[in-house]
Amino acid sequence: MNQNNSKYEGYWGVVSKAVEHILQGTPGTRVSFEQMYSIVYKSVCDGFSEKMHDDLMAQCTRHLELVDLSLNSYKQESDQQQGGDVTRLIIFFHQALECYLKAIQQITPIFAYMNKFYVEVTSQSSLHAQLLDLFRHKVADNRMDVLMASVEDLLTRPFALPPAAISALFVNLHCVGRGEYGRRYPHLFSRYVPGILPPMKEGDLDAHIAEIRALQDNLRAEDEGATAMQKGQKRRGDDENYGPTFCVALSNQQQASVLPDIMFNN
Repeated sequence: MNQNNSKYEGYWGVVSKAVEHILQGTPGTRVSFEQMYSIVYKSVCDGFSEKMHDDLMAQCTRHLELVDLSLNSYKQESDQQQGGDVTRLIIFFHQALECYLKAIQQITPIFAYMNKFYVEVTSQSSLHAQLLDLFRHKVADNRMDVLMASVEDLLTRPFALPPAAISALFVNLHCVGRGEYGRRYPHLFSRYVPGILPPMKEGDLDAHIAEIRALQDNLRAEDEGATAMQKGQKRRGDDENYGPTFCVALSNQQQASVLPDIMFNN
């Protein structure tokens, strides 16, 4: 038994370091897929499937708990600020989710043999689905209402959030939630994910046109306000230095400097 434990610890010690590098996105670190796959294969063949699966899920859980703590810190920081700016919270959430999804794409191939001969057989699920659900339960579910309310508020201010980032956020949340978030917040998800709302009918056209016009009016008002502000801003002393009085004074100075020469020539 002790020998088996020692053998497994040798397997898991190597694999867990690779998984940690992947989860952290450690720059400059290369993980050998062939080596990791071979170790997982041997571990499954030696009867360690359940233990390796449990250890993998525990490691990913610890990582997501740290992500959750960081998000709580951003939320507290936002609450303490005047006006409660949540932009940093949303951007950090987006980055954390994007990094985790990229990590899953690297982790699942390493454990493909374990997934096929253990996870799919025992749970009628897949490792990929389990890792997605882990993010959902540990990070996303308990803050979706706050997150969506904050996003909806920021969307009323054009370019308060980078358009590419907010689009990717909703697409990734739709993936993690496996469609449930889209059903809970259809008015937001339908802007970025196709197929959320039912097909438009002829009777919906007027409302759709009115919504587009309202959006155009808001954008036009924002643009006009910014233009007016730029036109209204002058550098201190502009009127004194570059107004009509300055031009007259300059003209008089030029005449005074020229007249003596003319008189001398005569």
